[in-house]
Amino acid sequence: MSYEFRFDIVWANIDVLLLGVEMTILLSFMAMVLGTIIGIVTAVIRLRGIRLLSYPMIAYVEVFRGTPALVQIVWIYYCLPIIIGIEMSAFFSLVLAMALNSGAYLSEVFRAGIQGIDKGHIDAAYALGFRSGQVTRRIILPQAAYRMIPAVGNVFITSIKLSSLCSVLGMAELMYQGQLVIANYFRPIEVFTVVAGIYLVMTYSTSLFLIFLERRLAWKKREKVPLREQFKLIWASLFRLSPG
Repeated sequence: MSYEFRFDIVWANIDVLLLGVEMTILLSFMAMVLGTIIGIVTAVIRLRGIRLLSYPMIAYVEVFRGTPALVQIVWIYYCLPIIIGIEMSAFFSLVLAMALNSGAYLSEVFRAGIQGIDKGHIDAAYALGFRSGQVTRRIILPQAAYRMIPAVGNVFITSIKLSSLCSVLGMAELMYQGQLVIANYFRPIEVFTVVAGIYLVMTYSTSLFLIFLERRLAWKKREKVPLREQFKLIWASLFRLSPG
C-alpha cells in the first residue's frame, strides 16, 4: 500500500507555521544578542585572571557545556523562579536559558580568538605609542573579530535549532505550531518535512550571510574581488572544502 502525500494540507495552514517562524526568529535573535553580551563579559573576566571572578565563570561555562540544553531550559523555566523568588514570563525564561547556553560557547570562542592574536602585533603597537584602548580597538578587535566569525556563526545557527526545544514548554514557535497542525490533520510526514525545510532555509541563510560577512571583513586582501565573484566563492565554499 503506497503512501499518499498531502502537502496541500500544509500549504492550507502555512499561516500557522509562519506565526511559528516569527516567534522562532524573535527567540533566536534575542538569545543571540544576550548570549553575545554574556560571552564577551565571561571571556574578558577569564582573561583578566582574577581568581575570585574567574572561578565562577569557569564553573558557569563547564555546567552549561556539560549538561543537556533541554535540561537547562526546563530547569530555568520551572526551578529558577522558585529559587530566586521572582516570577518570570515564559518568553523571558526561554530567552535567558538559550542565551546562557549560547553564551557559554561564545565565551570560549571569544577567549580563543583574543588569545590567538600574535603578541608581536600588540608589542609593536605599544612600541609605537598606542594606548591600551587603541591597541584593543585597532589591533586586537579587528583581527579577533575576523577570526571568530566562523565559530560564532556555528553558535548562532545552533541557537536557531535550539529554539525548537522551547516547544516542549508550550512556546508557540515553529516546532510547536507544526505539532498543532499535526494534531488537527494527522499528517506528520508532510508537516515535519516542511518544518525541517523552513529550519534549513533559516540556518542556510544565516550561513550565507556569515560567509559573506567574513569575506567582506577579511583583513588579508591581496586584490579587490568584484561582488559577483565574491558570491561565486561563497557558493563554492558551501559545497567543497576550498573554492579552488
